Amino acid sequence: MPAAVSDLRAELQAALAGAYAIERELGRGGMGAVYLARDLALDRPVAIKVLPPDLAVRAELRERFLRETRVAASFSHPNIVPVHAVEDRAGLLCFVMGFVDGETLAQRLRRTGPLGAVDAVRLLQEVAWALSYAHSRGVVHRDVKPDNILLERATGRALVTDFGIARTTAAAGLTAVGEVVGTPHFMSPEQAAGDSIDGRSDLYSLGVVGFTAVTGQVPFEGTSSQAILAQHLTQPPPSLALLRPDLPAALIGAIERCLAKAPEARMPTGEALVEMLDAARVSRPEVAPALRVFHVKAGGLMRSAFLLLSLIPAIATRGPSADRVVKTAVFTAIIVGLLLQVGVEMRELARAGFSFDDLRHGLASIGTEQLDTAERRHSAPDWAGRRRRWWIVLTLVGAAGIAAFATAFTVLRTAIPGRPGYYRIGYVGIALAVAGAAAAMLAFVSAIASSSLPVRAERRLINLLGGGAARRAFALASRGLAPARTGGTPPAAADRGSLTVLATLPRASRRRLRESAARLAGLGRARAQLGVRERQLDGALADAVRGARAEGAVAGLRDRLVAELTAARNRVQAERTALLAEDERARLNLLRVRSGLMSVDAFKRELGG
Repeated sequence: MPAAVSDLRAELQAALAGAYAIERELGRGGMGAVYLARDLALDRPVAIKVLPPDLAVRAELRERFLRETRVAASFSHPNIVPVHAVEDRAGLLCFVMGFVDGETLAQRLRRTGPLGAVDAVRLLQEVAWALSYAHSRGVVHRDVKPDNILLERATGRALVTDFGIARTTAAAGLTAVGEVVGTPHFMSPEQAAGDSIDGRSDLYSLGVVGFTAVTGQVPFEGTSSQAILAQHLTQPPPSLALLRPDLPAALIGAIERCLAKAPEARMPTGEALVEMLDAARVSRPEVAPALRVFHVKAGGLMRSAFLLLSLIPAIATRGPSADRVVKTAVFTAIIVGLLLQVGVEMRELARAGFSFDDLRHGLASIGTEQLDTAERRHSAPDWAGRRRRWWIVLTLVGAAGIAAFATAFTVLRTAIPGRPGYYRIGYVGIALAVAGAAAAMLAFVSAIASSSLPVRAERRLINLLGGGAARRAFALASRGLAPARTGGTPPAAADRGSLTVLATLPRASRRRLRESAARLAGLGRARAQLGVRERQLDGALADAVRGARAEGAVAGLRDRLVAELTAARNRVQAERTALLAEDERARLNLLRVRSGLMSVDAFKRELGG
């Protein structure tokens, strides 16, 4: 531990002796260090944030620290870390806040990678609630970023902390217009420009947080803070639909709207963002059963092919040359046969009307589901301890298996004098050696399988094969088949959502719902057309805000154009969201029909209404 860190902890413990017991450091930043401590009077864990003595003597930083305390202490919200007390002792200024047993969002992303749709929606909604609460009290956080969002381990609840640079709308002097305060990667354009800000600035920062949470990367990078801020002011963010095609459209739309350059183009309040994200809670992409069957079959075939491929080097280097050639040819033929079987499965998908984009999106959605399941398992409070104990057992069992094999084939593998053909190794020794090795292998494979590594590897493979060779292979497998769709139906639009459920109904019910199916297909085409229109407007809006700052009449003309494009985009987005909601209602009602809770006629009346 560095001497300065140790000295600060010792000073803090001496200053708070009798009231708090300092246990360990939790983290540190530009505005001080945070320690885990125990409140001796109430016997509860707390977090203590202390302003370093060399900073506490600076009046402006001391005032900022005290303002953070006053602001945070006035809050009472389940998604904001509570402040319990302020301590000013022996030249140390600190405040005591609730201890959140968990990790920051930044730590979570480093540990597990990008979030799935369900976790991302919950995170954004809970942070939006917290910010809305603060905004309603005239407070703008101004430093919303993953390091300032805590995730409670037991419940997964998100809590906002560190109002160290927050300011009330009535505050003056300390953080005036023109002062740029915050973290460059997560600043809003108006904050980067030093303009006056309101709660919509925090929503932009939350949009950057959401983008980072689902992609694992910030939207803008640069060699300097100025370069990053310039991109926030002038450049559109990368397309989320391309980076994460498996995400619900409502979630992508909410994040992209938060990232609008003009404040008036964003949601007006945190509550509006929460309402917009509600659609993402019920619009998780449906994966057609045929795609799930392909995922299982093709996955098994590919794993078998890779396993046999790994054995070819050993086969090709042992035995007579003629035998090596024959064995290599046989194994190669088997591998090619397995890969061709994957092609056959692709052709069956194409025959059923699926496109390559359908396949890619479906596999990505399955990977997201698996990753969400793994992450929920790993977020259990006892997961780390169980994993540590499992690896200890794995190491011990593996060592025992290796030792048993070594003993069996070195020490015991000696002839017994006077008994030709007999060795000192016995069946018990062989059984112990095999059992130890098998247990070690089982433990190792189970440990790997129970982690998120296989799912992440599969997701990377899907992203890698998202075009190029894989797309050409699908085209080759589907050669000679007539196109399954007409009328410009978008990829996957006709095979997910309500139509997927309708396809699982009995034939008689499907026959009675032909008109309904046609209407639902029409909704899908309408959504696709709106999606194309929205992308066109996004491109035009990005072109409008890109470039050097304009002045005078030109600036006014550009502002009007930006406002018109933004309004048009918002109308298109609202229409598309309404169509998504209608399709989701139809999907839920079809599930009722399938389970016998609703009649076909009732469904038709409901859809017609």
